[in-house]
Amino acid sequence: MNSFSATHVAAIPPPDMPVGRVIRAYVSEAGCEVLQHLRTPAMSLPFLALPSMLYLFFGVLLAGASPDVRSNPNLAAYIFSGWCAYAAMGPALFEIGCGLAAERDAGLLKLKRALPAPTGSYLGAKLLMSMVFAAIAVGSVIAMALAMGSVALTAGSLIRLAIVMVVGAVPFAAIGFFIGAYASGSAAPAFANLIFLPMLWLSGLFFPLPKILEPWVVIWPAFHLNQVALAAAGVAGFRFLDPRIAVAVLIGVTVLFGGLSVRRLARVG
Repeated sequence: MNSFSATHVAAIPPPDMPVGRVIRAYVSEAGCEVLQHLRTPAMSLPFLALPSMLYLFFGVLLAGASPDVRSNPNLAAYIFSGWCAYAAMGPALFEIGCGLAAERDAGLLKLKRALPAPTGSYLGAKLLMSMVFAAIAVGSVIAMALAMGSVALTAGSLIRLAIVMVVGAVPFAAIGFFIGAYASGSAAPAFANLIFLPMLWLSGLFFPLPKILEPWVVIWPAFHLNQVALAAAGVAGFRFLDPRIAVAVLIGVTVLFGGLSVRRLARVG
């Protein structure tokens, strides 16, 4: 009778998981990630409810009182697009960056490696979560704009702008992965704010910058996302860059920071 040693048995590779089960595993992981963050109001509410409230105050009530905004629909659309970009960036940077850093400190990534889950499902779930949150947040800003009648964009323009913003959350998710992969749980919020706050105000999202600062807006991914969104929405004014160049920059940011994050997590965890 033939017999196999333990060495031979261990050398037999496990069977491949069917594609359907792999997809279900990714969907299940993403659903759990979204539900986890929705059940944490301290993290979810600021990024889901705050953008529309800030847009109402700054973009509608304050900016709407300006004769320049009332007489220039392109300027109103420019301000609206900036607040949509703000809504898309927050979840990607903070939910991913701070969440990943805290989970690394708690040893969750080591536990994930021991579980029979597909490779990449953990990071993929966080990416999908940030896009879902971006869709909700951007949708709330659009709903506020429609309710207040503050923008004169067509339904098609709003849909295209929303799609650009949701997909455009991916480069900021890559930056969030980078923060979470390299920073500790206590330091990650500080690093996220050091990136988010200067980018928010120096990328020209809400108002034209002084001449001395205009050449530097190109270093901020938020500026490029806004340029793509304005082009997709058909806004004629305030487009300073070919949208194809802006798309290339956003892809480069995604590849650079995403690649560094995956490399770090694969080596250190």
